[in-house]
Amino acid sequence: MGRGGASLPKALIFLVAVLLLFGCSRPGTPDEGTPIEIDFSRKNPEMPFDLETDSIAPLHVAIAAITSPVENLRYYEELIHYLSQKIQRPIKIEQRKTYKEVNSLLEARQIELAFICSGAYVEARRQFPVEILAVPQIRGKTTYNAYIIVHRASSIRKFEDLQGKSFAFTDPLSNTGRLYAVKRVKELESSPREFFSRIIYTHAHDHSIQAVARHLVDGATVDGLIYDYLEIHAPEKVAELRIIEVSEDFGMPPVVVPAQLDPHLKKRLRHIFLSMHEDPAGQKILQRLMIDRFVPAQDADYNSIEQNLIFVSR
Repeated sequence: MGRGGASLPKALIFLVAVLLLFGCSRPGTPDEGTPIEIDFSRKNPEMPFDLETDSIAPLHVAIAAITSPVENLRYYEELIHYLSQKIQRPIKIEQRKTYKEVNSLLEARQIELAFICSGAYVEARRQFPVEILAVPQIRGKTTYNAYIIVHRASSIRKFEDLQGKSFAFTDPLSNTGRLYAVKRVKELESSPREFFSRIIYTHAHDHSIQAVARHLVDGATVDGLIYDYLEIHAPEKVAELRIIEVSEDFGMPPVVVPAQLDPHLKKRLRHIFLSMHEDPAGQKILQRLMIDRFVPAQDADYNSIEQNLIFVSR
């Protein structure tokens, strides 16, 4: 249940330490002022999955920081190993802190494949040719939701109660980690800068979850897939939290490739993902990731995100 008053100073001390050691300010979007940057990582490890050899060119794969760097590696490691074995090429992982950086790699065609969030995909398709290779189907659905979360001990019961409170976003391009909450604020005829007392960027959904659990902020908007995964595999991380709002359905975070990618390579990669559930080894990996299978997607699945983006840009 809720923490007592004695624990709050520790949380404040932790926040100061994080800001001093890892914080780095950068301009926010026009209606957010200059949000605080927060990074829970004691270090930002390189992804040690580089199997490049002299004789075989590696497949360059980018992973957006949906979770923290170490958790990202744990989450994707088996899947990347599986992909490498199936395509018979080493894989070099390019992990970036922000979704914008991953989009830049795609646009410059410095990578052949990327795991990105839905909001970043919608922004990317506005700027350059990009194609969805496959999307995960989870519990029979190819959609997911944003969760607005608060601490279990909080008196906050609905989104409107967050007015004047501190709040965590994950990334400027994140659909569930920013766009949905901004849309809700706009519906209340306000702006994030006016509505929230303070905004931080955590750059990972599990970091936003930690920020609320540790009383560093009053609320956050997070990826429901990450929250649900933690609820099953690490329930202690969400035990002190409460979901006060669930968004409408959005198209699932996709696996994408540059549209100009070699057609033969694109076909091979798509086949590997779409047939993974038929392979016993692939099925085991999918089960651990709580994914039923990978399936094709349609751009229309992302129209609701596009509409929200247009709405908040007014």
